[in-house]
Amino acid sequence: MPPKGHAILSASSSDRWLHCPPSARLCETYEDKGSNYAAEGTDAHSLCEYKLRKALGMESTDPTENLDWYNAEMEDCATGYASFIMELLEETKQTCSDPVVLIEQRVDFSRWVEQGFGTSDAILISDGTMHVIDYKHGLGILVSAENNSQMKCYALGALELFDDIYDIDTVSMTIYQPRRQNVSTYEVSKDDLYQWADEVLKPTADLAFAGDGNFLCGEWCGFCKAKHECRARVEANLLLAQHDFKLPPLLTDSEIEVILSRIDELVSWAGDIKEYALQQAISGKEWTGWKLVEGRSNRRYTSEDAVSNAVEAAGFDPYEKKLLGITAMQKLLGKSRFEELLAAYIEKPQGKPTLVPESDKRPAMNTAKNDFMEEYDNE
Repeated sequence: MPPKGHAILSASSSDRWLHCPPSARLCETYEDKGSNYAAEGTDAHSLCEYKLRKALGMESTDPTENLDWYNAEMEDCATGYASFIMELLEETKQTCSDPVVLIEQRVDFSRWVEQGFGTSDAILISDGTMHVIDYKHGLGILVSAENNSQMKCYALGALELFDDIYDIDTVSMTIYQPRRQNVSTYEVSKDDLYQWADEVLKPTADLAFAGDGNFLCGEWCGFCKAKHECRARVEANLLLAQHDFKLPPLLTDSEIEVILSRIDELVSWAGDIKEYALQQAISGKEWTGWKLVEGRSNRRYTSEDAVSNAVEAAGFDPYEKKLLGITAMQKLLGKSRFEELLAAYIEKPQGKPTLVPESDKRPAMNTAKNDFMEEYDNE
């Protein structure tokens, strides 16, 4: 993999600084502590790179023994990623005789973003359409390719390299997120992408690089290093909480709709504050009116082998027999064998009703009122 560098206005954080330009310089003052999730993602990307190079017949060293987070699931994900790109390559060969696949390609989009650069997981270049593919190993957040600013920045960097070589008129951007069964693709014309870069990306990036612009809170705050202490986030959420402290029947419909649109952010913010205060207390800070105590814990064995031996020696069976869960069973049998043997015995009960924004792609449920209206209309 190419060496990593630090960009003040990185493509991966572009959703945040495009919405909240001054956050870029604010985050620069915080240490990047990393996380286990990031480390796992790095390992997964290394394995994906190896699998794709191997599939293309390129020389590459198997990194598996050096991956701290390697497991069977990561192996399946990386294999699927390589297969997906190989299938895309075969499709591309139907219309282009010499398509090119670039792996872990460093791209430069500094024409629009000061010091803007990044590394694209895979780029497939051909006449007509250029494909930009990004692998996401995360399980928590479903990532969409639609108007994804990180992908658009990578695409702009790739166009800087190849627009004069290939006759490109369309850019196709794909998020491959196997642990969420998510393959999201978004297409945009080259001209529209350039227009966005000139009219939206560049002026906002100029503000962000200078530390100017207005703070704005939203779902993009989740990965902001300053989220625990941001004054703008405090003011926005406390203002919303003033509504929330009323009993629901006393709120107007419009007030409830405002709260619904922001409730997840409010809960997330409250959780961030609690976690920040806890970590500060563990580090020695004393909060007025609060103290650090030992939480509840459950009993556990210090050695399962020793317990097993002791119980068996006493004439008892220390183990219980339990059927594997569906996910574990599928891993044991493999997907095709799992379907062959157990498809008839698998059901998916109806999920618990959940209120989501209209933009959510899941179909709306029928309510008792809707069912009554349908019956009434059929009379």
